[in-house]
Amino acid sequence: MALKRSTEYSLIVILLGLVLVAGVSLSLIGEPDHAVSSGRRIISGAFFFGIPILLSALTLMRIRWAFMAAVMYGTIGLALDISTVVQEVTKAESQSSVVLSSGITGVLNFLLIAIGGRGFLDVLQPTSPPTGPAPNPRFPSSPE
Repeated sequence: MALKRSTEYSLIVILLGLVLVAGVSLSLIGEPDHAVSSGRRIISGAFFFGIPILLSALTLMRIRWAFMAAVMYGTIGLALDISTVVQEVTKAESQSSVVLSSGITGVLNFLLIAIGGRGFLDVLQPTSPPTGPAPNPRFPSSPE
């Protein structure tokens, strides 16, 4: 039970860390040079802020599938981070702040995958070892 609780708290800390890094990078790096439509801002805001907060709330409510949803979110985020780092490194004028931000979120997403996967597998395990069958008492009128 203690392992499960610490896994839940670790998952929540990582998810909130992803929200924090996304907020800091958005405030420091800002919007791209080209105009971004409001629909695209809503979708990216929901992905970077809404989903981690929702997954944190579901984890606090002890919803079993929240661990696997966090693993899927971390997998998508890690793929985006790797592609962003590769894109920035191969450009002639790469921004080190984008590479640093993607590197930090990449590590957090990897931890999210590892800890969320462990939490999901621990949820499926029974909390106590299985007990054996109850002993059969002898019938009172039977000979020994």
